[in-house]
Amino acid sequence: MDNTFKLIYGISPKSIQKTCVIMPFDIPGAAAALGVTHMTSGKIFSCGQGKNLTLIRSGMSAGFVGDCVLWLKDTPCHEIFFLGTCGIFERKAGLDIGTVLAPVHIYPFESFSAIACGHMDEHKPIRADHTLLNKAGLDIPRVDCVSFASLHEEGKHINLFLKLGAEAIEMECAAFFTAARKISRASSALLVASDIVGDKDLCFNLTPHNKKNLAEGISQACKAIISFNGV
Repeated sequence: MDNTFKLIYGISPKSIQKTCVIMPFDIPGAAAALGVTHMTSGKIFSCGQGKNLTLIRSGMSAGFVGDCVLWLKDTPCHEIFFLGTCGIFERKAGLDIGTVLAPVHIYPFESFSAIACGHMDEHKPIRADHTLLNKAGLDIPRVDCVSFASLHEEGKHINLFLKLGAEAIEMECAAFFTAARKISRASSALLVASDIVGDKDLCFNLTPHNKKNLAEGISQACKAIISFNGV
């Protein structure tokens, strides 16, 4: 197990700290804000050590994030944060680029094949775990969201998502919480709104104002994690 784990993660399982933060991709500024200055690459994941946390870059997609959590079962990891970004369906008071959100109900549409073939079935929502957020007393806006496997196809299904009551969309949270429950680890997710679904100009060409708000949101999310239990 030790050799396999080190091959996959780049570090030994004994090096994993009590608090882990899983980040699907390199969110600009997040590693530094979490006190991580160096990432060690394994065959699949990369890891970096902060003062009281291990940051793991899993790669995007439900499969990578789910596996990343499952392999933490036989390590010192006790609690896991997910730090990611999301799209929102519309701007409104308290919900804009840079807003930090915590998912509540997550609708899992994680099969790319089903989406591409138009065979989507409505799934029962997965309820997020707010144990860590509640323990830290973090007052983060909470929304229902969709875990969806295709950036290309998401715009075609906005009416369905709105019908379900979702306000945000991302790719990995359903898998994250499902895997964390499977290995009996406390978990919470923080998502920073980074774009408006359907607004391609905004998604790929943020204004300086939106870039500033996004950077501030990432910083706020990292500070929330650091404040948890003295991390």
